[in-house]
Amino acid sequence: MTDLLNSPLWVLISASALAVLFAHAALLKAADRELLLHHLAGYGIPVGVRGALAHVVIAVEGVTAAALLSPWRSVGAWLAAALLGIYALAMALQLVQRRVIDCGCGGQALPVSWVLVLRNSLLMALAWMASQSADMRDLAWIDFWVVMAAVLLMVVLYTAIHQVLMQQAMLRQRLFSGSL
Repeated sequence: MTDLLNSPLWVLISASALAVLFAHAALLKAADRELLLHHLAGYGIPVGVRGALAHVVIAVEGVTAAALLSPWRSVGAWLAAALLGIYALAMALQLVQRRVIDCGCGGQALPVSWVLVLRNSLLMALAWMASQSADMRDLAWIDFWVVMAAVLLMVVLYTAIHQVLMQQAMLRQRLFSGSL
């Protein structure tokens, strides 16, 4: 089992998948900074701090994505784990306070839920995998195709789960509003 976890493919797949996730998140937030400010308000961030925090979040997510694909991969992995943990904690606090807000995950509105907290916890495990110092043997061209295919599969799976969660939220909203 140790040999399997020490494989450079697992490390590269984990790091690449997280890099795609954080690059996408940073780009979405940079493209619609007003929406990011709205999400920060929903989480109760004071007005005077929101603008600076928005810049920091976008920058740190972008740096995280870049670091995950660089020789500083382990730093990027720990940044990813820290961000995911902070986001999970922020969502959990909202749930404990029984506040229903948009998670700020990008795209259509998705209310915070314990499933999203669990998702971030699982992504933190992926960050741990990306932080490992695997035996970076000489990789063959087929290894790069395996990494690309695995990352593509993870992106499709992540997107599908996100869509299911959005559909569940919309159905729940219709049921409780009586518009079904």
